[in-house]
Amino acid sequence: MVATMAATAMTTLMVPTTAWAAPGGQAQALLADLEASRLKLDGVPKLLQNQEWDAVRSILKTPPVNYLWNMGDSRNPVLALAKATETFELVELKDEIAISLQMCDQLAYDNVFLPFQPGNGKIKIKEPVDLAMKAMKQIDEAIQMAKDAQ
Repeated sequence: MVATMAATAMTTLMVPTTAWAAPGGQAQALLADLEASRLKLDGVPKLLQNQEWDAVRSILKTPPVNYLWNMGDSRNPVLALAKATETFELVELKDEIAISLQMCDQLAYDNVFLPFQPGNGKIKIKEPVDLAMKAMKQIDEAIQMAKDAQ
């Protein structure tokens, strides 16, 4: 019984805040999650320019940002927002955001190991910065679409 209670508690803690939203306020809660993700991404370009790869990956791989690209559709706030607001243009934008964040993460990850790999050892900064900026612009667009739909 204790194990069951512990498992239930852990599952509850792992559910994004949007799961607790009241039906009428679901879109607002989803929008708040999306805005929180956008705010967390603000520092990523500077971190990339400073070659702080672990800090960048930490932001990208933790909630709420990771829900946008690597936790699957069931946890994606943009997809849930598309359903809640019936703004299905957001579905396509969800995929674009996911690609931008995934590629930003991949390039940051690659830079960690570049000095130890054979070849010219060129660190890529411009590309992941551009992808981070693109993701932020896409998230801004998703936020605006959702607000317009309400």
